[in-house]
Amino acid sequence: MSLHFVILHYPGASIAAIEGLREMFIHAAHLCNRDGLPPLTHSVVLPENLPPELPAAAILPPAFNNRHYLTPDPAVQDWLTNANRKSCVLASACAGAFYLSSAGVLDGRRVTTHWALERDLRTRTPLAIIDIGEILITDGNIITAGGMLSWIDLALELVARTLSPEIMRELGRHFVVDTGHREQRYYRGFAPNTDHSDAPIKHAQTLMERTFAAPIRISELAKTIGLTERTFLRRFEKATHLTPLAYVQSLRIQSAQTALETTSAAVEQISYMVGYENPNAFRKLFKREIGLSPSQYRQRLKRRP
Repeated sequence: MSLHFVILHYPGASIAAIEGLREMFIHAAHLCNRDGLPPLTHSVVLPENLPPELPAAAILPPAFNNRHYLTPDPAVQDWLTNANRKSCVLASACAGAFYLSSAGVLDGRRVTTHWALERDLRTRTPLAIIDIGEILITDGNIITAGGMLSWIDLALELVARTLSPEIMRELGRHFVVDTGHREQRYYRGFAPNTDHSDAPIKHAQTLMERTFAAPIRISELAKTIGLTERTFLRRFEKATHLTPLAYVQSLRIQSAQTALETTSAAVEQISYMVGYENPNAFRKLFKREIGLSPSQYRQRLKRRP
């Protein structure tokens, strides 16, 4: 029995991802032929040419430098909804998750997307369980991947699932890509919500970005922007979806990430610089949020000269 993958070339889809997926599947097909496994074929289809017969897997690649994915073609939505009813594997990378969202197949599912798209996807899919800490999540017949280049992880997962883990590992060796577990939170940045109309809260955000290394005093901050402490806390969380303390913590962690990537300063020095007097507490907090210790983070992400 042969396997067929469909790559959906929707408006604005990344050409690099589409061609990269094709090349990975071509090599996987070669390995199948060599080892006497079921033939693997694939096709790239446009929304106006959706196949009547469902494939083994339908893949939604990432988008590149556009937001067309926010208004998916209704024909694609219907096709994906029908494919989900018949347990076809539906796979997305990055913004491709918005097509699955529009088809109504993510409700109750644990899924991921690019960390910068989390807020939009939550708004459109409130019943989905979104975890942007992960690069790849499989939930039944739904496979979602995180960043722009996560189509690589997605291709490897599809090959492992439909062919074999051995073929997947050989594919990784051929393309020289890591087939082990990675997490998106290693690379995630802090993208605070400023797309709101609460001017005093925007003023507070600006002040916090300038002074995050200093101890935060909620009462003083509220007084500075002309609000009572209670009103400030309520409006801040409504506008940013974070408490002021969590907001400052995110600013500090982001600053620490930058310092670890771009300087040779000791972890203790960075801890003090971003506002933590206890370096051990900083290390624990950093690992909890990022998934790596500060030293591990520096070793993984600092570019060597």
